[in-house]
Amino acid sequence: MQTLLAFIRAFREYIILTLLAGLSIMLIASSDSAPVQVLRSFSLVSLASLQSSSNWIASLFSSDQDAEALRDVNVALMEEVMQLRRLRQENMELRRKIGFRDRSNWPLVPSEIVGKNLSVGQNLITLDAGEEDSVTVNMPVISEQGLVGRIIATTGKYSIAMLALHRDFRATAKVKRSRIDGIIAWLEGEQLLLKNVGKTADVIPGDTVVTSEYSNIFPPEIMIGVIRSIGPGEGGHFSRIDVEPRVDFASLERVFVVRYRRNPIRARLEDRVYPKDEVAP
Repeated sequence: MQTLLAFIRAFREYIILTLLAGLSIMLIASSDSAPVQVLRSFSLVSLASLQSSSNWIASLFSSDQDAEALRDVNVALMEEVMQLRRLRQENMELRRKIGFRDRSNWPLVPSEIVGKNLSVGQNLITLDAGEEDSVTVNMPVISEQGLVGRIIATTGKYSIAMLALHRDFRATAKVKRSRIDGIIAWLEGEQLLLKNVGKTADVIPGDTVVTSEYSNIFPPEIMIGVIRSIGPGEGGHFSRIDVEPRVDFASLERVFVVRYRRNPIRARLEDRVYPKDEVAP
């Protein structure tokens, strides 16, 4: 009891204020006089406005948080869509390569490109297949689109291939429709040149160019490209035949090495007899 009296004495001002405030609210609520009703209405309107303002301020912070959360979700969804598109593209590419390997008449070594040197006229690629995979120098490199190049150096696990866009690349070629023979070489950029074709030869734009059966390195009938233009060549006896390669070298990522070995006896004979600048492998 003494504790309660001591508490009342200590907080008597607050207790009296609370009682008086409660009594005032009761009188206002029970009174029907016009001034009291005006005061009551004003209090309700003020309280409603205060509550509305606080709700609006809170909604601003809430809207900013919601917008930031939505942006994060949107970024995550976009990344997921891009990942799914990339995986779908890789899946389709692998399906095409598997189908091509199954249809191929030659034993193939699948390989990924792990390095590129794409300087002008010096186009080389490094493959993750080497001597341990039975890859040797001068083996052809192809894709499902066509001729890519040939192996020029190997180690146990890696090899380097010279692309058809290399200035020193040569391959015996043939116009598939008319069976006209020539030599394919790099021209400029990503364009090839079909050399040693006479001016009167049966060659027209749109003809397909493939490797010929006379090559000692490349199997016959490998797609090379399509003839885009024909014009007068140097010397007046041959035509200048521009060939657009079928392979998209810029986006090349995976290739096949063909286990097609050069006949060494034939190679020694041809290297000894044929002029170096007039013969292609």
